[in-house]
Amino acid sequence: MRERTDDSSGNGASINDPLLTTPVARLMALAMGTDIRVFEMPAARSIGLAGLVGLGSDKNGEPQCMIGLSDDLDDDLRADVLAYGLAVLVGTPEILDESPDGILGISRERLPQADNGPGNLAWHMLQTCGRESPSTTFRLMVIQSDE
Repeated sequence: MRERTDDSSGNGASINDPLLTTPVARLMALAMGTDIRVFEMPAARSIGLAGLVGLGSDKNGEPQCMIGLSDDLDDDLRADVLAYGLAVLVGTPEILDESPDGILGISRERLPQADNGPGNLAWHMLQTCGRESPSTTFRLMVIQSDE
């Protein structure tokens, strides 16, 4: 397969960007391209969670989809959880209505691979990015406040 280096947009960028060599990098580019903010959250404050998915606001107060990833995830789990969060936001955003604040936790526990829904969409995204995963389906949880 020949590497494509031309760019029809005229800005001279390469299709095979060397910074997009890992599944995580490709998924981060997808998130950025769809205006989804991805941030790291301290593992000490997110016990039992691999991540968060939900609706927040940007610096101007406008609604913005967000995915938080625990800072202690290895690259494989980071890719799987990021793909799952993206799949929830684009495939089943109505599920966020189950939480009073529009934010759900993504458990570290992998569920059996789903044949449909966000877990299946996440699996297809990862396949496209070059990663084979045992399962891209995770439990979503309503997070209880400390109050």
